[in-house]
Amino acid sequence: MANILRRVGMIALSGTIAVISFAAIVIAGIMQSSQPAPAATQPPSPASRTANHRAADADSGRHVVAIVLGQSGTDAADALAPYEVLASSPAFSVYTVSASPQPAGFDGGMAVASNYTFADVESGTAPTPDLIVVPAVNLPDGPEEQAAREFIATRYAAGARVLGICAGSRLLAASGVLDGTTATSHWSRIGALEDSRPEVTWLRGERYVQDGRITTTAGVTSGIPGTLKVMADMAGAAEAIRVGNEIAYPGWSLDAPTAIPAQSFGTMDAGVLINTAFPWSRPTVDIQLSEGIGEIDVAALFEVYTYSQAATTNAVSTTGTVHTRHGLTIRTGLAGANDDSSDALVAGGFAGHAGYGGFDAAIEQLSRTTGPAVAESVGKMLEYPLDRVTMVDAPTLDRWRAPALLATAVLLAAALGAMPYAARRLQRHR
Repeated sequence: MANILRRVGMIALSGTIAVISFAAIVIAGIMQSSQPAPAATQPPSPASRTANHRAADADSGRHVVAIVLGQSGTDAADALAPYEVLASSPAFSVYTVSASPQPAGFDGGMAVASNYTFADVESGTAPTPDLIVVPAVNLPDGPEEQAAREFIATRYAAGARVLGICAGSRLLAASGVLDGTTATSHWSRIGALEDSRPEVTWLRGERYVQDGRITTTAGVTSGIPGTLKVMADMAGAAEAIRVGNEIAYPGWSLDAPTAIPAQSFGTMDAGVLINTAFPWSRPTVDIQLSEGIGEIDVAALFEVYTYSQAATTNAVSTTGTVHTRHGLTIRTGLAGANDDSSDALVAGGFAGHAGYGGFDAAIEQLSRTTGPAVAESVGKMLEYPLDRVTMVDAPTLDRWRAPALLATAVLLAAALGAMPYAARRLQRHR
């Protein structure tokens, strides 16, 4: 009986060591994956900042839009996609605003120079916004975003409309403006928001939700239809239809149903989850930006690679600074400066099989390096319709880096778990 108990105890000890070892490897990988890329944060030149101010001041008579940029890191598509939609209409004057004049860090190591600070708006130096656009930021409840929370609450109290994009609803909720309203967010965030913000009625399965002067949207690219709806409310249906046809979001029309599938994590997301847990030896991809590039084209490649966790991205350009189609100033690294990167992908330089750029092209490009399963999971994460996207099989070697690391981690955990047996056998032989 004593031998049986010792054996059971040894099995339990070995199993515990193996499980703890594997869990430690996974936690270390997830922590590494969650680290944001360092952004190019050199300050904008006084000339470029003054030019941006003059451009915004000259747009009197239009609906003024302030897009909030966070200090803790801002989601690229959440900010840039609504920016392009709204800036494509002469009915709107759009500027970026943040707590600091320093460029705000975005995905992929790029940084966007803010046109104004919150203090500029409050002092009257900046045009008073009619609409506040709130993208997702990394630490919505943190001290880094205290000024943003106060700005949002103050502007809403002063009568501005508010448009929360994707997990930007977390910053809106932290600002207090969603209390007593109905809202939505990225499907992966709603469960936690229901627990942390019960004052808000959270809806699943809606592309966007409007409650009074507040509009919130579902995951990432749902911000495009949500922004077009706000455009229709403020500038008329005809203008929203014109811009919507130009942006060409799949299946969009102003009267399309807002209902979308209520998503959850499933087996189809295994590839992305493995990529997240095992980031080591991940390839680095330089994404080259050029003068006059569209804001959605800038965001798309960074967004799909960020969500896939299949590669690390670097924003690069030939000069370290580019200006987008509608006047944003983006700071990047220098092309060719990273010896560890693969060949650069030129943002906006290619299209998908159906002839569209933006997210169509980016998701198809992702499938070439990760395979259709990961690309389809990313489409689900972005809540982007894949009707126009043609998936391409990736080379086997490109797809097996993360699974190979998973197998290695299992073997290592098993070896560590076997150590008590090995020690006991060694002791017996002495």
